[in-house]
Amino acid sequence: MNAFRQILATMLLLASAHAADPALAGKAARVVVRDSDLSDVRRWNEIRQWIDEAVAQGTSGVILDLHITQSSAQSVLPLAEQIARLKTKTQAYVNTSAVGGGALLALACDEIWMAPGSRIGAAPPKIVVDESLSTKAQDTLLAEGLAVLKAGARSLCKLKGHRPEIGEAFVDREKGLVVGSTTLAEKGELLLLDADAAVQPVDGKPLLARAIIDDVEALAKSATPSGAMVTLDAAWFDKRNAAVGGASPGTQAETVDKIEEKSEPKLPVIAREQNYKDKVVVIPVGQDDLIIPARFEFMKRTLNLCNEQGAEAVIFDLDTPGGLAWDTITLMMKDLQNLKTRSLAYVNTRAISAGALIAMATDTIYMAPASAIGASTPVMGDGTEMAAAERAKNNSAFMGMARTVVREKGHDVRIIEGMIDMERGLVINGQVIIPKGEIVTLDSEQATMLVDGKPLLAKGIVKTIEEIKQRESLKGELITAEPTGFEWIAIWVTRYAAILIIIGLAGGYLEMQTPGFGLPGFVSISAFAVFFFGHYVAGSLAGKETMVVAAIFALGIILIGVELLAAPGTFLPGILGFICVMVALVYAMSGWEVAPPAGEVPSSTGGISFNLTAYALGFRNFALGVSGAALIITVLCLWLPELRPFRVLVLQNSAGGTFEDAPAMQAAARARTGDGGVTRSALRPYGTVEIGGQLVEAMVEGGYLQSGSSVRVREVVGQKIIVEAV
Repeated sequence: MNAFRQILATMLLLASAHAADPALAGKAARVVVRDSDLSDVRRWNEIRQWIDEAVAQGTSGVILDLHITQSSAQSVLPLAEQIARLKTKTQAYVNTSAVGGGALLALACDEIWMAPGSRIGAAPPKIVVDESLSTKAQDTLLAEGLAVLKAGARSLCKLKGHRPEIGEAFVDREKGLVVGSTTLAEKGELLLLDADAAVQPVDGKPLLARAIIDDVEALAKSATPSGAMVTLDAAWFDKRNAAVGGASPGTQAETVDKIEEKSEPKLPVIAREQNYKDKVVVIPVGQDDLIIPARFEFMKRTLNLCNEQGAEAVIFDLDTPGGLAWDTITLMMKDLQNLKTRSLAYVNTRAISAGALIAMATDTIYMAPASAIGASTPVMGDGTEMAAAERAKNNSAFMGMARTVVREKGHDVRIIEGMIDMERGLVINGQVIIPKGEIVTLDSEQATMLVDGKPLLAKGIVKTIEEIKQRESLKGELITAEPTGFEWIAIWVTRYAAILIIIGLAGGYLEMQTPGFGLPGFVSISAFAVFFFGHYVAGSLAGKETMVVAAIFALGIILIGVELLAAPGTFLPGILGFICVMVALVYAMSGWEVAPPAGEVPSSTGGISFNLTAYALGFRNFALGVSGAALIITVLCLWLPELRPFRVLVLQNSAGGTFEDAPAMQAAARARTGDGGVTRSALRPYGTVEIGGQLVEAMVEGGYLQSGSSVRVREVVGQKIIVEAV
């Protein structure tokens, strides 16, 4: 306990100003940000740690010294949203350039200042060129990226008092920008402002940046009464750590006691026990949660527990780019509709694609200050192109299912229609909010705008879940639902299924190549046991189908064993065994998902059709597993005999002499082309042949020879003897 208090004291002191030496009180904190800082997650986390420490020490403001020329806007948007939420004044100093993601970082600041000759803007969405994706699929991904970026840029601009049309023109080349009689960007080109253009006056205030200023030191002098500035870097942070580490134990203990007395929990308590009675249950939905089937099973179980135990409310804490469409639709139409308690969604900070569908299946939606919701157009999982008619049917199917839920929850169905079908746009009372041809993605201001006296979609903009609780007059304790031990196993197994397949296949092959039963066999059985158990818990397998899949898998292994050990060269058992193993593993990773016919809402009487795209992830994991196992087997075959633990098994170490001194190897060395002999075992294609009174191992190519057949040596390649029938 004392050790814990010591650690807690150190952490709290790091987060508060030093009483004897307020290092940053009244001073500006400068952080230099370059492209490399944004492309490396660890580097950005380090910068955020410095900024958080500076804010805790009472800095008068943070200055981002920007030197950014090519960072991806999509990857930087979440980082910009972090900066927008800082509880201190933020200033962006465009030292050389703030292009791409740098422009979004600047928009996330309260003020923007330009250096002479600097530039800002040009932050379009980018997608990685993938030749396996069709042109239509890539266009759809680009449209989704554009919609999300525009909503994010608009949200940042509105939050920080910049002009939203500038943020949109940075992102969308089709917007252009005309100010008065001056055209700053033609339609078809991205907006990129130089320093003079960024500070030009429009309607009595600068277009974007406050002014052109010579250097960051001059900016600090204008920003703080003392003009003092501290540059945050690793040396500064280490120095602060050393200073805090020198505090006396008594001081640390006093700090802990004071904080414990005065502080209140700001975050929901993590659920230690599965007791949700009268609680406000928070379900986090993060970056990868909607692409993991096991995570859906966890959410379904949590909602069922909330029903059974009488939770006061359920809040989905959403920050997700989307995921599996059919699993999301099932969650919307079944589990959320059956929820007896109130359901709320907190868009914190993105509810994109499947995330937007979940939000609109709840009773009430709240938005974070810099947030976006929308872009729910379905995309084929395997990247194949959908024809216009097929896309229309798919959009109709999703809209039909989503519309039912959205209408039931009291939201405007036109919003979800525009999120799914880009040809609809969003027009409310004659006002064009999102034009046709663009996927509807709403920023926080748009989502909360009043239409006929009611919010368009979201009830309000809040900064914390605690604020939602207060606005909704919820009385229960905030508690965050977390997966149980078995559910964590399922989540990790489904996420890293390919690794388990690699281990299982490689171990199984090595076990078949060695006599008896040893470590490789144990490792293989363990890997596949964890694989099937994890997918069973994840919900991919249920009831009797678990036994059926396990039986198919076992049959496949047996057939492969027959091919390798009993009937080599016959191929048919090996092929059938491989197919059985593939079917069992892919099925376990996917579940037998059956989708309704395109364009129809599923019903108890409607027809069904097999949807191969549901198995894309399973086939990918299987292919990775087989490829990885083949690589490991090859490496082990080449290098394993040379490793010291295995050399003791070789004749030269265990009994003296060398491997070539063995009688069988000496007899093989004496064989010559044309020598005659008789097979003493069947050759399939390897077997035993008697040549010159000696038994040697030999092989036949392209055939099969029974025991007792007359043969002659056709070729000797190293220590390999190849024979043919006489």
